Amino acid sequence: MAGRPKRLSIIIPSFNDARIFQAIDSVRAFDDSGEVEIVLIDGGSKPELVAQIAERMTEDDVFVSERDKGIFDALNKGLAAARGEFIGWIGSDDAFTGEVKSREVIENLEACDLYVAATAHVSGEAVTRITRSWSSRRRLTHLVINNPHFSTFGRAALLKSERFALDLRGSDIAYFLRIFAQQPRVRTTPKIATFMEVGGYSNLNYKTSLRMHAELFTTHRRYMPAPLAFAALATKLGTKYLASLIFKLRGETRQTILK
Repeated sequence: MAGRPKRLSIIIPSFNDARIFQAIDSVRAFDDSGEVEIVLIDGGSKPELVAQIAERMTEDDVFVSERDKGIFDALNKGLAAARGEFIGWIGSDDAFTGEVKSREVIENLEACDLYVAATAHVSGEAVTRITRSWSSRRRLTHLVINNPHFSTFGRAALLKSERFALDLRGSDIAYFLRIFAQQPRVRTTPKIATFMEVGGYSNLNYKTSLRMHAELFTTHRRYMPAPLAFAALATKLGTKYLASLIFKLRGETRQTILK
């Protein structure tokens, strides 16, 4: 589509997922600035679903539907197609919460390179845990310990400087390790920007998740000493499992978790 480029591009990878419409609607509600374009990269879904998605796109959006090599390939295509000076992303089964809006994101990115919010992981209406965006003063974001990927917004020049590897299951973590290795200026907010549905590739069962993080140890080693790499992964997994237990006991929901 050939409409006017907007300042903030939101990339959405999708493949045969009818929940994409909830994601699209949440981006529309997120846009309180009128400066958001959706960059929807579809992996070649069924024709009827593609037609329905196309009907929801505007002339200011970017919509690509073709076979790809998975979510990381789709994200790379989205990075290439995004026209905004700032970029964010969201999964096809996820949604923006409304706590963070586009105007806030744009205003912060005018003064920094990355703006990082929190993510609530959900199963239906139940919140299973929250990945917090701890203050960058603790430098934990730079270790990719608390960097909720679908709640991370950044300058296009920075985010386009790297690509997701297609042969690594934890390619998103490796990607952000390379981004943070560039020493960007980071601002964080405790606000929850996204609801992330469990069951997606980033929310695999614990056994698979442990194996994936073990593979990422060598990736972390490229950027930090072995003890620090081990501590980063151990902290990430420990906080994940502890938060899951706490939220299971508390019985929080999408509504009760928002301020």
